[in-house]
Amino acid sequence: MKKVKNKKGFIDVVVGLQWGDEGKGKNIDELLLHKVYSGVARFQGGANAGHTLKYGNKTFIGHIVPSGCLQKNIELYIGNGVVVDVISLIKEISELKKLGFNVSSRLYISNRAKLVSYLHPFLDRAEEFYRSIKGEKKVGTTGKGIGPTYADVRARRAILIGDILLPDFKVKETNLSEFHINFLNMYKKKYGFKFSETEIRKAKIKWLNAIKKLKKLQICDVSYLVQKRLKEGKNILAEGAQAVMLDIDFGDYPNVTSSNTLPANVSLGLGVPHTYIQNIYGVIKAYTTKVGGGDFPARIKDTSLEKLFQNAGHEFGSTTGRPRMCGWLDLFALRYAIGLSGANKIFINKADICLTNKIKVVTGYKHAGKNLEEFPLYLNQITGVVTEEILSWGYTNYGVRNKEKISSELASYLKYVESKLSDLDVKIVSVGTGPDREHFFNWND
Repeated sequence: MKKVKNKKGFIDVVVGLQWGDEGKGKNIDELLLHKVYSGVARFQGGANAGHTLKYGNKTFIGHIVPSGCLQKNIELYIGNGVVVDVISLIKEISELKKLGFNVSSRLYISNRAKLVSYLHPFLDRAEEFYRSIKGEKKVGTTGKGIGPTYADVRARRAILIGDILLPDFKVKETNLSEFHINFLNMYKKKYGFKFSETEIRKAKIKWLNAIKKLKKLQICDVSYLVQKRLKEGKNILAEGAQAVMLDIDFGDYPNVTSSNTLPANVSLGLGVPHTYIQNIYGVIKAYTTKVGGGDFPARIKDTSLEKLFQNAGHEFGSTTGRPRMCGWLDLFALRYAIGLSGANKIFINKADICLTNKIKVVTGYKHAGKNLEEFPLYLNQITGVVTEEILSWGYTNYGVRNKEKISSELASYLKYVESKLSDLDVKIVSVGTGPDREHFFNWND
């Protein structure tokens, strides 16, 4: 008699296809409503991410806790590819508890994830200071210490989350802190970077107190646990932080984040075979935004119009509060991001915001008067963009939940985008029409 094979689960991935801040948290929430997934997993980045989630009249801004936190039966995983800001993590758990969501019993943190030290944010600021006095453009980091933590990982001197449970943790912490202090003193003596011993002492006390609380949480082999769930036939949603255009290898280096943001990194950042990955949901806005340093070819040149987009779309960083640069939808960059990510389904957010009689769409980049076929190595090589104009739709689509009720202009816009991406085997599945979780309509079921 033949044995019936157990049906294995799968992993779907949600990833931003622009420069971050596309509204991925809302789309993850939308996907979870279908009751297909048993858990949500972070696989890269750290507390430099910022996902705004709404639940009724409650709003939660998460930086490191996975976005499924507002769904009470969803397990939450922080994978080995994440760098953990323990202070931010403990704070978020506390905030969620006040909102009525006790996530501690369903949150699993990889023992192989890396620990952000209390000194990493100081090093982050020191490096940005160094760039500025050397006449270089700032990268525009969040100052959360993410880059220096990943630098320690590559140099094989980082502290793993699992280390906090071992007897030699204090020795490892002391050695790493001594190394960091030497670096900070170099920045201070040679370049004039300012920091105080008092400030560092306070940061250490706060950090050590947070680590005491971290020890009480579920620190485990997340790779083993996620593989176990998949073998049980359960499905996992992997949540990308930042976005494809900020990938450390394929973004506008050095104006990038410190990790690989592509869905290919799910296998490494969670410790699962790539064969489990099924759908890749790419998230964009109907326009484009960017925060931090570096060039932005699609940026709206009219500063007053850009401010209108910033205010209408609340385009201020949920991690830093910095205003985001606003631009037209950049199809040239989007095609590049789809090619890198393998996205086969697209969410479009903020389609309710359209502030001019006509909108522009960037369809190509120019260098020295010639249209580019390939994406450039550096965005500062761009000398111009190719644009097309489309009729606007104003605010008429705010809160619309049925595609039959959207304006003809928005429908034309969506069909236009689809036609420009038709050779990439990707389809638009959902369109956001406002900030609340129910503000969207299905475009292709």
